[in-house]
Amino acid sequence: MPPLSVFIQWRLPLIPVLLCALTVAAQANTDPTPEEKNDTEQIERVSVVGTYTRAAMNSATGLSMSLKETPQSVTLITEEMISDKGLVTMESVLNHTPGVTMVGDASENSQIFVRGYALDSGVQIDGLITTSSSHVYSGSIDQGLDPVIAERVEVLKGAAGILSGLGEPSATVNFIRKRPTDDTRATISASYGSWDTYRLEADISGWLTDSGSVKGRFVSAVKKGNSFIDRYQRDTTVLYGVVETNLATDTSLSFFADYQKSQTDGVYNWNSNPAFYTDGTAVDFGRSYSSSQDWTHWDVTQKSVMAEFKHRFDNDWSLVSAYRIANATIDALAFYPGDYIVKATGEFVGPWGDTYSAQHDRESDTNSFNLYTTGTFDLFGREHSAVAGFNYGDNVFDNINTNSTPQRRYHLNDQGHYPKPSLPDSPSNGQSNEQSQSGVYGTIRINVLDSLKFMLGGRVSDWSYEKHDLVGNSADATMEKNGIFIPYYGLVYDVTEIVSVYASRTEIFKPGTYFGEDGQLLEPAEGTNIEAGIKMALFDDTLNMSAAIYETNKDNEPEYAGKGQLPSGDYIYQSVDGITTKGYEFEIAGRLTDNWDISGGYTHNSAEDKNGLRRQTYLPEDIFKLTTKYNFEDYLPGTTAGVSWRWQSSSYYEGTIWGVDGAPNVAYRQEQSAYSLIDLMFGYEITPSISMQVNINNIFDKHYNRSLWGYSDFGEPRNATISLRWSL
Repeated sequence: MPPLSVFIQWRLPLIPVLLCALTVAAQANTDPTPEEKNDTEQIERVSVVGTYTRAAMNSATGLSMSLKETPQSVTLITEEMISDKGLVTMESVLNHTPGVTMVGDASENSQIFVRGYALDSGVQIDGLITTSSSHVYSGSIDQGLDPVIAERVEVLKGAAGILSGLGEPSATVNFIRKRPTDDTRATISASYGSWDTYRLEADISGWLTDSGSVKGRFVSAVKKGNSFIDRYQRDTTVLYGVVETNLATDTSLSFFADYQKSQTDGVYNWNSNPAFYTDGTAVDFGRSYSSSQDWTHWDVTQKSVMAEFKHRFDNDWSLVSAYRIANATIDALAFYPGDYIVKATGEFVGPWGDTYSAQHDRESDTNSFNLYTTGTFDLFGREHSAVAGFNYGDNVFDNINTNSTPQRRYHLNDQGHYPKPSLPDSPSNGQSNEQSQSGVYGTIRINVLDSLKFMLGGRVSDWSYEKHDLVGNSADATMEKNGIFIPYYGLVYDVTEIVSVYASRTEIFKPGTYFGEDGQLLEPAEGTNIEAGIKMALFDDTLNMSAAIYETNKDNEPEYAGKGQLPSGDYIYQSVDGITTKGYEFEIAGRLTDNWDISGGYTHNSAEDKNGLRRQTYLPEDIFKLTTKYNFEDYLPGTTAGVSWRWQSSSYYEGTIWGVDGAPNVAYRQEQSAYSLIDLMFGYEITPSISMQVNINNIFDKHYNRSLWGYSDFGEPRNATISLRWSL
């Protein structure tokens, strides 16, 4: 079939938003009155039914369904939980998400794993695919996503090919941003914590006109402070605004804009700190040790604008269209001392080169578009629902690196006093990567019986990738796949009004940007993802419980080959067939009583190759996470207390220390025993509008290593934050 990209070249993404808005606006005679504004319903507005859960979501198939009706595992991290836990980064949000594992391999890169697979391009913003956005490295946290602007974060476990297009069977993280409220609200908060860290936040929302036709919301945050890591400091600035206008009673047009910047000094090298000497014995670093230098920095700036149009027709069908443009830049000067340490001399060395520094200049430009219609229809005496749409995303990522000339080897005694290098005028390597995908999708939810629903969906996608060398180190590379069909099947049976069982199956097609030893792109990964489970919705849907089992089978899985880099700077990968991942999970989220909120889950995941050997041993097979809060209103008015418990089983990594200076290769095994982290929260309402909160994290000061790839990247020691909040 012809590529859908031909349809895109006429700048389609922006046209429907504008045409729909103008057409419907022309049909409207007057703006709604102040009395009407309270009756104006937001299309697909998710209702709040408990502080740690929500009544519905649509990240799985595009249809708005309750969690009990969704035939996949879903985890919601709500605004209330983010506030209770004092979470100020996306990394911390996902660290408290059941089933999610964070693996750190540098101060500016934390990889996300769900069900044994990296979250590779699996991030959406308000339901829009990002294609890569400013995710500078595969599976990396987008540093521009600050939780202060989040209304909630939806984590859909498993493959989500209908809306996300092409991706891993790990999860889809849908970052839902805050919207204007129907009532006037204002919140200002200030916090101070360990390592002289402070943060200021402001959130103001309400109607902007007396007629009740325009409302807006403005959110900002500023954070400054140090860290437990020597010489490390990150400052952040966040500005976010949204304006929503009611063009008619059932029609709205919204505009979003955000600016987010992080400035980091003292960044430690991309591979953290070496965990081994060249003879295979372990290095005993303290948690605060860093090989970083004062002159290093990693500065990220992200800007985006978005327009969204919504209209509900008289027959209860809805039309939604959104278009987002995003730009992200990175200006970084990083230091790479080496991968191992020579015990006799204290020098840092590496198999592919010793100590060097590098200037990284990177820029990412992303366009995202989504247009869909959804509603209900009658057939054979029953009401059914459907959604049909088209979405598109493209990303151009330019990456230019200028490496220093060989420097003297870094020494343990340097302690951050290594001289700043001079860099050559010409870059060492650089490339421009352009990736795009587009697709038409649809899902029908058929009510076979009052208690039996069958979901049938699919997506037809086009995907393309181009790599252009900007320096002349390697040949250009291209790959294009058109007419990729990804089916989706789901079945939900209501055992009772509160209990349902479900099953779902979808296929996996994941083209990647991984290169083999010959410098050619690897073929796309393919496979299947099946899941079955049981769900319960109690107390008028204010408490959700679920249990699920799943299995993923995958071929052409890209795997790092351990052979270093190509001249272009790309790491060498190889394809592996016959990967099987199996697991089960349990979750609970919502309100146990009027005063008791809870969110948590347990996950077991195991991955094997075709020979039955365990894969990804650096990931724990078992994860347990639980957050709960109790309001002592009946005993100590205005007092709340909460606890968070995170536990994971042991993990290990086996690798090779490649011989340097004529030394032999040495095998090593790095282990992390099972560990628990306990956090506490105390809150007190001083007046109806002023409250304070204290958060104590890692209260037992547990030592643990976040990285098991031959490096040391220790988690935060015990720390505390006190905050004061004023609310209108």
